Amino acid sequence: MANPEDSASIPADANANPNPNADPDPLQLVRRAWQDVLGTDEVPLDTGFFEAGGNSMLLVMLSDELSDQTGRELEVAELFRHDTVRAQARLLDPSYEPAAPAPAAAAPAGRGRLLGSARRGRTDTVPATGPQQPEGSAAR
Repeated sequence: MANPEDSASIPADANANPNPNADPDPLQLVRRAWQDVLGTDEVPLDTGFFEAGGNSMLLVMLSDELSDQTGRELEVAELFRHDTVRAQARLLDPSYEPAAPAPAAAAPAGRGRLLGSARRGRTDTVPATGPQQPEGSAAR
């Protein structure tokens, strides 16, 4: 389910394309397709399709919608692997660089103190980099 506090949600009329004949912004194109398929005005940019209320039949409909809009045949499996609006915008246009997502909310103070004290007592280290993860919420 979509997080109602997701500051990366975009209202339906925000960022409307002032020139309908211009090349569409991939993020806005995907956002509008999600709105149509999910039947909602607000679409979270970094929430997975299924978490936002989608199902497998709606994912097929999304694939058809995006294929119609772009003239490119999109496989449902591609949309499944790239399951957020931002990831699907990058799928449509690999050179597209969307704005960074809003920072996550801070952990509650009690939990932060608990984790902080546990970390201070640790002597082992964690590598700075790990294996690469696929895009989208499926990677979380």
